[in-house]
Amino acid sequence: MSMLKRPLSAFVLGACLFALSACDSKDDPTPDAGMTVDAGTDAGTGSEPDAGTDAGSTEEPPPVIPEGHTLLTPSATEVHSVPRGGPEAPLRFAFVAQAGHHYDFIVEAGMEGYVLDLRDAQGKDMDHVDQRFSGIDPFARSWHWSGLTAGEVHTVAVSQVTVPTQLPFRFRFVDMGLDDYGDLLTTAQSWTPSEQPLTGTGEHAGERDLFSVETVQGHVYLLDGVFPSQSWELAFIDSLQELHASVDGLGFRETQGATAFKSPGGVMYASIRSNPLDSPPQPYTVVLKDLGAEDHGDSVETATVLPPGTTSVDARMEVPTDKDIFSLGVVAGHFYRVSCTIDGDKRCRLRNAAPGSDFSYLQGGDMSTTAFKASQATHFVHVDLDPVVPARWVVGHYTLRFEDLGPDDHGDTLATATPLTGPSQAVSVFIGDTSDHDVLSFDATAGQRYQFACEWKEHPSQIQLNAAFMDAQGGRYPGDLARVGPRWVRTFTAPTSGTYGIDLWTSSTVALGASACWFDVLAP
Repeated sequence: MSMLKRPLSAFVLGACLFALSACDSKDDPTPDAGMTVDAGTDAGTGSEPDAGTDAGSTEEPPPVIPEGHTLLTPSATEVHSVPRGGPEAPLRFAFVAQAGHHYDFIVEAGMEGYVLDLRDAQGKDMDHVDQRFSGIDPFARSWHWSGLTAGEVHTVAVSQVTVPTQLPFRFRFVDMGLDDYGDLLTTAQSWTPSEQPLTGTGEHAGERDLFSVETVQGHVYLLDGVFPSQSWELAFIDSLQELHASVDGLGFRETQGATAFKSPGGVMYASIRSNPLDSPPQPYTVVLKDLGAEDHGDSVETATVLPPGTTSVDARMEVPTDKDIFSLGVVAGHFYRVSCTIDGDKRCRLRNAAPGSDFSYLQGGDMSTTAFKASQATHFVHVDLDPVVPARWVVGHYTLRFEDLGPDDHGDTLATATPLTGPSQAVSVFIGDTSDHDVLSFDATAGQRYQFACEWKEHPSQIQLNAAFMDAQGGRYPGDLARVGPRWVRTFTAPTSGTYGIDLWTSSTVALGASACWFDVLAP
């Protein structure tokens, strides 16, 4: 007989009782209640149903325990130890739920792997726990069940995973008392976003209050709460219990927190934990808000198009993991610089990419600035946040600013280099971004000494340009570096006669800008 169906005789008996002696119950076989695990004198708040209901009374008939199941009576201290059979012989238990009560199924430490399934009286899955692992679990683990139908028989199946099983299955089944909100997906109370706060209580450590939320695809949803202690967590999960956003108080030592996520649509779940460890339960308040659709796309296909000449745009970071992508109209061959400022305790991060290319990796230094040389009529800018965000998430308002720095002033290779004639010559060098190289060329005589110098950057946020001499075959000569007054100076002695180049570049965006430089042919 299936573990999820009541015996036929039980339904006949129930019909007789409801019919108030319409049939003679003594002619039916007595229903099989299975074995009862004796909880002793410490039975918690749970109790067995009264099996002695008079067929002539108007009370509900006693619940019937499915055949082959062991009836559990809750106890705070009783530890059940049950030998396990083969993989095809799960352990089967049953219990009768009381209205509004919260039950903990606690698997003791030192257990081998197992799979646990909770079902209601109709056989519908309510909770599935997959603890597949090899070896021994050193921790006791609690599975929290509340929001169950009062008076209904719920069944628990424990399947063996470890083969062969060496140890009996040891667990406790405890009635933790009343719970204001359910903590199973199947018992989650519906919650509609609004400005109206919800008040609840975390009755004991580990339990959660779970709410189902009907969401709109692409909309941003926010949980914002105030708690009695630092032991709390706010989270959004889906029907597979995959995490979409979360924040907790212990990591920040805060009693207020908020988190947000962009919904894929459909039913999602808001999870609230408020579990003070050393104080009696106290209420918390949480608000659930629908902030509407996000303002900008998060892919190159949905990027917000900005026409050529755009100098700034205002936008929002709606969730901690938000990213906004813009398609900026540009002039090919021009350099552009993009900067970001944002309110609150947040920091922007910028990246850029030409169409068909990957976004550039973030370099060191100031991540709120990026620069590029446009190769096509459009260029993409990617905005997100530094991953460290405050405990109480607030939508971040930011401004992007775009600067057209003009065309490249010098070639990037020796073949396209700007020639220097000497013997003394001033030249302006502008490095547009970290990929830009300005190359200057000169004709050298073997044994002759040459010098190149640029102004020394005095401001702490600026760095000096990198420079190297190079020959026509690609050989590079760093040259001697020295600081002479307000300039840095490199000197070079030509090993052979021929055309040489001076390669200038930077590895950091903080050096972007024009530099005054000088080329000199030194005396022999």
